[in-house]
Amino acid sequence: MDKIDDISSKVTLSRTALGLSAIAVCTKFFGFAEKLVIAHFLGTSDTADVYFASMGISLSVVFLFKELIYPSLLPVFADCISKSAYISESLFRKIFGLTAVLLFLIAVTIAIFPEFIAGAFVAGFSQQKKQMTSVLLRELAPGLFFLGLSAVTYTVLNAQRKFLKAAWPEAALKLFTVTGLVTLLPLLGIRAIAIVMGLGAVSYLAIQLYFTPQHRTLFKYNRDPISKQYFRTVLLLMGPLVIGTIFSHINGLVDNVLASTLPDGHLSCLGYSKKVVDAILLIGPTALVTVVYSHLSNLEAAKDYEKIRILIAKTFRLFLYLGLSITFLLIGLKHPLIRLLFERGRFNTESTFGTSQALMVYASGLVTFSLETLLVYSFFALSNTKTPVQIGILCACLDIALAIILSRPFGYLGIAAALVISKTIKVMILAVKLNRKLKRLFDFNLVYFLAKLIITTAASWTALKLLLAIDNPASFFYTVFFDLIVPAAGALSIFILCSYLLKIEEIKEIIFLLKYRKAAINRLYGKEQ
Repeated sequence: MDKIDDISSKVTLSRTALGLSAIAVCTKFFGFAEKLVIAHFLGTSDTADVYFASMGISLSVVFLFKELIYPSLLPVFADCISKSAYISESLFRKIFGLTAVLLFLIAVTIAIFPEFIAGAFVAGFSQQKKQMTSVLLRELAPGLFFLGLSAVTYTVLNAQRKFLKAAWPEAALKLFTVTGLVTLLPLLGIRAIAIVMGLGAVSYLAIQLYFTPQHRTLFKYNRDPISKQYFRTVLLLMGPLVIGTIFSHINGLVDNVLASTLPDGHLSCLGYSKKVVDAILLIGPTALVTVVYSHLSNLEAAKDYEKIRILIAKTFRLFLYLGLSITFLLIGLKHPLIRLLFERGRFNTESTFGTSQALMVYASGLVTFSLETLLVYSFFALSNTKTPVQIGILCACLDIALAIILSRPFGYLGIAAALVISKTIKVMILAVKLNRKLKRLFDFNLVYFLAKLIITTAASWTALKLLLAIDNPASFFYTVFFDLIVPAAGALSIFILCSYLLKIEEIKEIIFLLKYRKAAINRLYGKEQ
């Protein structure tokens, strides 16, 4: 009977993970579609710069609360549920109330002093652009308040294992944002963004509150000493995360400050290109790490460090294999890719060139961004949050220093390069420390694998350049077909062929992963099906 229950539990977990991945893909797709709408109507104009700056400031506050609340509240709330519904309801009220007060103060501050905030975070903007930014910040403040509160409901739903109910409203919010912007941007201009975000945020929070059983007691009051103890525990867990989380968001704000001093459109070029890379990361590495992290946590609970080493090492190699191939495709095909995705409406050829140059720099860090996610979550699975936070703070400071230095000679490309360099150093330090903790994690086999991967990548890069050298008509259709589809297909074919000839095992893992998602994870850490 226990065996049947265990199988049933694994099937449920697999279906949930698959559902979450599908929702995550939809969420990222709609989020990317939002940038396509912005590109069509605003291009890389000064108005687009205002959009990216204002949204960057507002969403930094939202993500700050989410990254503080989720890791500190979730384990405590899960424990409360197992003890008493009365205690969990009381804790929910306390956390929700505290978050509401803090967000209200921040939203009111932004609404009253938007000129000061715009002057601080986009100091290089012209007076007209600062004025536009301050107006949009004031109108975004209500939406910021409701989106920030959803960090509490999202965490509580996940603590109660209502994963899908926590996730799908975000996809719905993104879809609502896209349709709202398509409808209202031509009529209201940039102010449509605040209206859509405000209405969407209220609906998003209302849906999640509806799914949260504790919302029925939200406005009740009681003196419960036990819940106060849990409340203090949440605050104690949150304390060490504050500095690290704040530093992680300072980077983006400093980038906005530096980019605001550059010519119009450069801030937008950074925003569009980073969105392309983020979309690839979410659909690929981030989705896989979500599943791998679950297995690592279970293996840590069983103290099975041999399988932990196997899983991390194989996933590390898989990310190197996928990351390098996609990196060179993005670099080689940057111009036709950006043209296909964005060049329409006010997004002109100059916008395409500027965005493709930024994409080239960000794409060079694709492997780094993938490995950072894996290494950080590996430390988390090993119950070590201190090391990633400490290294993250140091590398955030390095990023700021490099961005200031490199932005002078290289402009917005220097800002992108600073992020890639600092993240690369972070990954190297994390890898060294993890290798010390898990003996024999990285051995000579990794060097041998890298040698074969370099040969494979060089062959595919050569094929890509040869195919791109073929002359073709200048029309949009022929450019997309001969400058994008044909070179990409040719380079990937050579990459796969060389992988088979050199017997790189990762190509088989990828095929197995595509066919049998759950079974592939088990295969990664050595449990053959």
